[in-house]
Amino acid sequence: MKRAQSPRNLCAQVVHELGNRILAGDFEPGQPLPQETTLCDQLGVSRTVVREAIKSLSAKGLVQSRAKLGTLVQPARGWNYLDPEVLQWQLQADTSGRQLFHLTEFRRTIEPAAAALAAERASDEELQDIADACDDMRRNADDVDAFLVADLRFHTLILHATGNPFFAPVANAISVALESSLRVTNRQPADNRTSVPVHQKVMKAIVARKPNAAQAAMRALLNDAASRIDRASKKT
Repeated sequence: MKRAQSPRNLCAQVVHELGNRILAGDFEPGQPLPQETTLCDQLGVSRTVVREAIKSLSAKGLVQSRAKLGTLVQPARGWNYLDPEVLQWQLQADTSGRQLFHLTEFRRTIEPAAAALAAERASDEELQDIADACDDMRRNADDVDAFLVADLRFHTLILHATGNPFFAPVANAISVALESSLRVTNRQPADNRTSVPVHQKVMKAIVARKPNAAQAAMRALLNDAASRIDRASKKT
């Protein structure tokens, strides 16, 4: 593993290494991680770094340290899937596309309601930010990476515009899901150009403060995204 100068960076590297291995199935639920000294030797880090990394993995619900048993991998149902790192590791380990399906299904449940709430509650400044993000998508339709940034901003702004703080961690999860899905469905500028009018319909309904129209438009947007993910997965 590449060494970093600061202990914090080393800890992040160990968390990333072990998290990836857990999500990839190298360590099964109920199975202990290698002993501390073994991890130090394998990863080339100090015990302090390993212990801090284990604390971080425990906070994500991936492991739990128990006296005389060691650090055990926890069942998947206890993992914090709203944690962006956990989501990213899961997507990297997913070869069937099932995780992306689950994330899209999650978005179809949450985001239409968020669009309706944003139409009701967003401040004038938030409405302008949403409109600007949508316009950035239009202007950057021929630049795949810039379009992705604008699209992520558009969706996260809507979630935050609900005024409900519980949508904040959901916004993190949706950002990971959206980035993964766009890299499947929007590989060419032409794909971006066709999705702009669909996003504009959502934006216009929110800015006009029409909750029902905003909800319906977001639902249509996500149904279209799900169809495109399905088509793209069948080609691979």
